[in-house]
Amino acid sequence: MRPMEPHLHNPTSPSNFTGSILVAVPTLIDPHFRRSILFITRHEKEEGAFGVILNRPCGQTLGECSDPPEQLRDVPVFEGGPVEREQLLLARIQLMEKEEEEGDDRARFESLDRDEAELFEAQLEGNDCPPTGFRAFAGYAGWTSGQLEREIEEKSWLILPPTKPLLLPVETLEEGIARWRGIMKELGSWYRLLAEAPDDLSLN
Repeated sequence: MRPMEPHLHNPTSPSNFTGSILVAVPTLIDPHFRRSILFITRHEKEEGAFGVILNRPCGQTLGECSDPPEQLRDVPVFEGGPVEREQLLLARIQLMEKEEEEGDDRARFESLDRDEAELFEAQLEGNDCPPTGFRAFAGYAGWTSGQLEREIEEKSWLILPPTKPLLLPVETLEEGIARWRGIMKELGSWYRLLAEAPDDLSLN
């Protein structure tokens, strides 16, 4: 298999990472982001960047840690990031069909507040099918203006396009780490070797 080429996924501006997948490189040992995969929900030159971690499920549902509308009680909760961890963000990640002229899958991240969630429940009234694509995030990740760009230049992160396999939810932390390792393996032997190194290099 040909190694995956990390690249930007934004058709309008090469300096805007909104909608991109952000992947921690193996040498990033910050415990907040170690072996993490994030979705960049917003990136603006003046305000900085915001995102949520996709591969760290908390093992809880929205109904176990809050009082959501009935239709949303089984929505899984993920560790979104180190900022405002006591706050829950309800969001829907819609996986779009592949566009022939573009060649990449598309993803849409839509956050919902309480009123919007209740309106959504009303729309589903009488529908036995659970809503799909919803996830809740405890906290989020944030970067000040220019910070994310510097970290990418320092090779702390890789930017990848938002494909369906990367955006599908994981159910356990082990599955989340396995997904991260799978990305490293596709990037080539050097990334694969670094990904297998222990957190404590003295144990190697």
